[in-house]
Amino acid sequence: MREIKKIVIHCSDSDWGTVKDIDEWHKERGWDGVGYHFVITNGVQRSMYKYRAKDDGILQRGRDIEKTGAHVKGHNSDSVGICLVGKHHFTGKQLYDTLPTLVRALLVSYHLTPEDVYGHNQFDPGKTCPSFDVKWFREMLNNE
Repeated sequence: MREIKKIVIHCSDSDWGTVKDIDEWHKERGWDGVGYHFVITNGVQRSMYKYRAKDDGILQRGRDIEKTGAHVKGHNSDSVGICLVGKHHFTGKQLYDTLPTLVRALLVSYHLTPEDVYGHNQFDPGKTCPSFDVKWFREMLNNE
């Protein structure tokens, strides 16, 4: 069993997508499939499709949690990667429902605290991902 010490939040940098799409994009880069352990949809599943509320905030499993991810260089072996589908804007279901529910469950499972939750950009200053203030998210988790 892998020792998990941190949770890293990402964004897909796409306006649409599913775990299947991200798996294909990562394979095109020569990776061994989707690098994230979880993907949270934004209600737009295909390019040029309209938003559908029933497709918003769906938690999709990516890479098996026991397998090392491929989502943040130098930190994959001891982390869980979560990807929000989107670029700079995320839905309420993603940010206030699915993401905190998932992160709380992971914190309990791996005996972590909100301080163990990071944005990709905290490990790679050249990245803006996840395109929101993770400090705010940690404070939200602490205040509940």
